[in-house]
Amino acid sequence: MTTLRIPIATQQTVMRCLRHYLALANAYLKVDYPEPKVSYQQRGTTAGTAHLSAWEIRLNAVLLTENGQRFIDEVVPHELAHLLVYKQFGRVSPHGQEWQWMMETVLGVSPSRTHAFSVVSVQGKTFTYRCHCQTHLLTVRRHNKIARQESEYRCRKCRQLLQPDPNQLD
Repeated sequence: MTTLRIPIATQQTVMRCLRHYLALANAYLKVDYPEPKVSYQQRGTTAGTAHLSAWEIRLNAVLLTENGQRFIDEVVPHELAHLLVYKQFGRVSPHGQEWQWMMETVLGVSPSRTHAFSVVSVQGKTFTYRCHCQTHLLTVRRHNKIARQESEYRCRKCRQLLQPDPNQLD
């Protein structure tokens, strides 16, 4: 696997953002949490993840490169908030009231659970499935689980079991 190189200037911008929000949190919470490790190893369509016990934030290098400052402004405080919530409250609902409080009150950022970045460049092959109300695009992993009869998936709206689209050719 080849790793996308993140320019030093971009890495510095990420760290400035992280340090800004960490300083806000430390001052508000009257603590001195250390700077988390930042890596650029996140893959797939996920923008970033917070690895709580490792005190690490993993960012998606491709989405960062494609979305620049908007990515930094949205994803860095989002993932930092997860780490801070873990330190303050322990294991709680990932986007629950503690996380929302941390985002809004402590960091001063509007809480958003998911990103809206285009994922076309990082999305793998998808398989079309249908229910009564819509079309769903499933990942290779989910498609294979269905094919091996290890899992089944239902539409969140109509609750119908998803069925492969008969028009899709493998």
